[in-house]
Amino acid sequence: MKVGVAFGVSELANLKEFEKKASRFLTDLAREFEVSGGFLVSTKADFRKVKEEVDFNKVDAIVLYPLTGGTEGVLKEFAVYRRPVVVYGDGLNNSLAAGIELREYLRERLIPATLVKTPVELKAALLGYEDMKDNLDRFLRIRLGLIGRVSPWLINEKFNLPYTHISLKKFYEYYDNVGGEEGWNAVAEVVEKAEAIKEPGRDDLTKAGRVYLAIKHILEDYHLDGFTIGCFDLIGKIRGTPCLALAMFNAQGIPAACEGELNSLLAMAIIRRFFNKPAFMGNIADYGKDYLILAHCTAPIISPYKLRTHFESGIGVGVEVRLPKERASLMKIRGRKAVVADVEVVGHEHSENRCRTQLKLRIEDATDFIEGTMGNHHMLAYVDAEELADLLSELGFEVMLY
Repeated sequence: MKVGVAFGVSELANLKEFEKKASRFLTDLAREFEVSGGFLVSTKADFRKVKEEVDFNKVDAIVLYPLTGGTEGVLKEFAVYRRPVVVYGDGLNNSLAAGIELREYLRERLIPATLVKTPVELKAALLGYEDMKDNLDRFLRIRLGLIGRVSPWLINEKFNLPYTHISLKKFYEYYDNVGGEEGWNAVAEVVEKAEAIKEPGRDDLTKAGRVYLAIKHILEDYHLDGFTIGCFDLIGKIRGTPCLALAMFNAQGIPAACEGELNSLLAMAIIRRFFNKPAFMGNIADYGKDYLILAHCTAPIISPYKLRTHFESGIGVGVEVRLPKERASLMKIRGRKAVVADVEVVGHEHSENRCRTQLKLRIEDATDFIEGTMGNHHMLAYVDAEELADLLSELGFEVMLY
């Protein structure tokens, strides 16, 4: 196991006083692991020098040892590598205090972070990361993209993970480069397989195909594993929506979330990466004692579907999908917290006053769930709720299982 190491020393401290301590620590650690780095850093300039000399992207885990207090600011820079971290603290020079602060900073960015204070605990923590290496790598290496902006009504959206931002201006450049015939051909098979086409005409469907191809080219050029798009901003510009494109991508294995919501995108990406299943991102439209209604205008087209307009605007192309009536999980992620519920899809609703795909879910205590969840959008996926909750816990989320 390859371990990167960095020590933090306050600018107010005498660096030479801590060099022997750091050297002994490295010598002991090297008896058990392959060690890389071992730098003493006090400033961001020091960190930049470290970046030039050692690639911490190639280590399996990072050990950060604040030898003194006041080092949180420079050591937090190592979060850029998105590697599992063990924070080592001791009872001298405010080391432990700095370590606790640093650990929480890393956890808020969903980087697995463990605080230890003895060599025995350090070894155990590193070996624990080695056991989880595959899952942690698959999670920490996810490349997500935001096209446009986060929708302004998502007032609880908080996202500290790195992502690639693509402006709507750039999106429109890709869109304008797709011709009408290309757009139509992109959705022709989807149109042919639809049970019905209720409102959209050929022009609407062609626009939907152009949106699909524009996003497809963006994913290729930016090397993204998944994306979310500020979809409502497209309505005024092109008189179209990306609902059908998202439905197609999710069916094809590419996580695609709407309204620019990155937390929902992350949830989709986790479900796809670890269970190879699509997820339906829905609004909680209603609930009763033992049921929830989940609705949205896009859903993975993995079962019979109709092509409709987008509900709120009455334009573009939305989808009404009869997703399978099976046992499933309902999940919500916000920051480092997650809610998971065991549910069953028991029916399909058809109200004209809700988004197009409408599912009725049986849940043991809907009122309790509504009281405890953390915002609107939820992911429905056909995976086991306990397995999903266990995975999220392993990845560093605080999970509430209903």
